[in-house]
Amino acid sequence: MDLQPILRPRSIAVVGASPRSFVGRVALENSRALGFQGQLFPVNPKYPEVGGLTAYPSLAALPEAPDVVLVQLATERILEAVREGVEVGARSFVIPGAGYTDSGPAALELGRELRTLAQERGIAVIGTNCMGFVDLVSGAAPYIGTVPMHVRRGRVGVVAQSGAIVEAFINNGGRVPLSTIISCGSEAGTGLAEYLEFFAADERTDAVLAFVEGFGDPAGFLAAARRLAELGKPLAVCKVGRSKIGQAGIQAHSGKLAGNARVARAALRQVGAILCADLDELTTVGEIVGAGRTSFGRRAHVVTNSGGEANLLADIAEEVGIELPPMSDSGVARLQERWPTFHVANPMDPWGTDDYHVIYPAAIEAAADEPGDLLVVSLDQQTTCGSYELQLGRDLAAYLAGAAARSHKTPVFLSPSSQDPSPELLNFTLAERIPLLRGAWTALDALAKVARRSEWAGDGIVAAGTPIEVPELAAGGPLDEDAALAVVERYGVPVPRRAPAGSVEEAVVVAGRMGYPVVLKGIGPTVAHKSELGLVKVGLGSAEAVRNAAAEILASAAQHGVEVGLLVSEMVRAEVELIAGFRRDEQFGPAVLVGLGGIWAEYLDQVAVRIGRIGRDEARRMLDDTIVGRMLRTARGGALPEEGIVDVICGLAALGCDHPEIAEIDVNPVLVGRDRTVAVDALIVRGIGR
Repeated sequence: MDLQPILRPRSIAVVGASPRSFVGRVALENSRALGFQGQLFPVNPKYPEVGGLTAYPSLAALPEAPDVVLVQLATERILEAVREGVEVGARSFVIPGAGYTDSGPAALELGRELRTLAQERGIAVIGTNCMGFVDLVSGAAPYIGTVPMHVRRGRVGVVAQSGAIVEAFINNGGRVPLSTIISCGSEAGTGLAEYLEFFAADERTDAVLAFVEGFGDPAGFLAAARRLAELGKPLAVCKVGRSKIGQAGIQAHSGKLAGNARVARAALRQVGAILCADLDELTTVGEIVGAGRTSFGRRAHVVTNSGGEANLLADIAEEVGIELPPMSDSGVARLQERWPTFHVANPMDPWGTDDYHVIYPAAIEAAADEPGDLLVVSLDQQTTCGSYELQLGRDLAAYLAGAAARSHKTPVFLSPSSQDPSPELLNFTLAERIPLLRGAWTALDALAKVARRSEWAGDGIVAAGTPIEVPELAAGGPLDEDAALAVVERYGVPVPRRAPAGSVEEAVVVAGRMGYPVVLKGIGPTVAHKSELGLVKVGLGSAEAVRNAAAEILASAAQHGVEVGLLVSEMVRAEVELIAGFRRDEQFGPAVLVGLGGIWAEYLDQVAVRIGRIGRDEARRMLDDTIVGRMLRTARGGALPEEGIVDVICGLAALGCDHPEIAEIDVNPVLVGRDRTVAVDALIVRGIGR
C-alpha cells in the first residue's frame, strides 16, 4: 500500500475527541501547533465543538471522507468505528488503544479482526497499542502525546514498536532532525516493512531509525532494508530481546515472538543495517546521519584540550574500530616550527601551549589537512559550564567549521561527557551541519558503526545454483555419521578418509590399509553423542589397539542399549578446533554458523552467523566477527590457511538452502591444520520441508 497519502494526509478525523480529556484533544492541538493546513474533524456526539473546531456526531456526518481516522475509544468500540469509517470512504486508521497488557484476549481478537478487515478492504491500520504518528513535513500529528516546540524538522524517519521510544525522540530536544515519526505498536494492519518502504520512496527522508521488538514479516523487512541500502539511505536498528528476560517481556507486552537474537542481528547486518545497542546509540547515529553529510570513514584526527581525555579517546577508538593515523612528518614540522616543544600527536592536545585563540585554529587546520575521513574536536560542553568554558566551546566549534569548509573531512564535535551542551553550541553546529555528539564511548562507537555501514557493498547473499543431488537424503530416515559426512562432502566440505567395518577383525584390516594412527568410532542413525557414550577412540597406532578399542566400543554400546556399526577414520591433527553448522530459523530461514570449538566453545560464545547462501568473501568476514579470524592469522608458527573453513561455511549454507528437508546440521569439530582443514564429524537432523 502507498502510505504517502496516509502519512502525509490532507484531513484527519479524531473519533472520541473531547475538550475534557488530554488524549481526546491533544492530536488536534498538535496538528494545529505544527502548522497542519488540512482539515481537522473532531467526532463526538456529546459536543458541538472541540477546541474551537466544529464537532460531528459520527464519521458518516462528516462533509468528506477523511484521509486518516484516529480512533480514541475503548477496545470494545474500536471495530465498529473502523467499519463505519470504511463505509464512508476512509482508507487509514490510527488505533492507539487495545494494548495487550490492558485489554488481554480482547486486544488479540481485535487485532485479528482488524487484520482481516485490512486485507479485505485494502485499508491501512497504524497500531493497535501505539502513540500514532507525527509528520513534520505536513504538520499532521494524529499522535496522543505532546509534541513540544523544540522538535526539529529534518530528513530522518523513525519507526518504533514502542511508543515510549517514539516519545524519547520527540522529546530529546531536537537532537535528531526528523521527517516522519511512526509508533507502529502491535501492527494489526500495517507493519514495519511497509513503513520502511515508505521511507525508501520518500523524497523527504534520507535515513531511518528503527526500534524493533519482533518481526511480523521478516522477509518483507529485509527486502525493504535492502531497498534503503540500494538508495544510499542508512538504516539504524535497535533490536531488543537479546536476553531471556527481554524475550519473555516482548511476548507479555505485545504478544510477539522476539525470535533468535543472534540470527536477527546477522540478517540485519547483511542488509547493511547499523546495529545499535541501546537508545543512546540509536540517537547518536541519528545525529550523525541527520547532519546531511554523506562521507563517514574510520580514519579520524582528534583535537582535544586534555591529555587525559586524549588517552581515553585513543583507548576507546582502538576498541570500537576507529583508526587514529599518526600525524605526518610535514604536519608535525608545520606546528613545531612555531611551537618547538609542542607534542604533536593524534589525538592532539594543544591546551596550554599558547593562547587558545592562537594555537587551536592552527592545530585544527593542520589536522584537517592530514589524510583521513573525520575531523573531531573533543571538548566537554554542558549547559552547566561557566561562561569562559562555554565561549571556548563556541570558538572551537567555529574553528572546526572553518577548517571543515576547506577540507574533504567530515567534521564532528564530541563532548566526552554525556550531558546536554548549551543551546548556543547546538544551534551553531546544526547550522553548520556538524554532528554534536555526547559521551565518548557512545560517540566513537556510533561513528565506527556508521563507517562500517558505508564500507558495506552488498548483503553477501549469492544467487542460487543448481541443487546437487544427495541420494543419502532421498532415502529418508535418520543418517549415521558416515552418511552425514558423505552428504556434506557433496557440497565441498572437506572430510576425512574413512571406511565402515562390519566386524572387529574387519576394522583391524581397514585400519592397516588406511595407515596408523587411526580413529575408531561406533556409529548409528540414532547415535548423536558418541563421545559421551564411550564410542570414540583416537590415536590408535596398532592392530592390537584397534582390536581392543573395537571391543570396548561394542561393549559400551551394549551397556547403553544402542546398536552401532564400526567406522575407521584417518587421524587428523590440527592447530585450531572450530565448530560449524546450519539451522533453519523459524523467522529468517536458512542460517549458517561458525565459531570457536573445543571445551571453551560454549563458555566463550564465539560464534558468527549469516542467513541464506553466502559467498566466500562473506564467509571470511564471518571469521573476523569472532576471535577465530585472529587465531588463524596469529597462530604459533605462522598463519593458518582460511580457505578450508571457508569451504565448510559456503558448503553448509548452500546445502541448507538447496535442501529444505534439512532442519539442522552440526559439523563438530572442524580441525584446521597447517596443510588442510577437515570436518571430522557431522550430524544432520531432518525437518519438515519448506
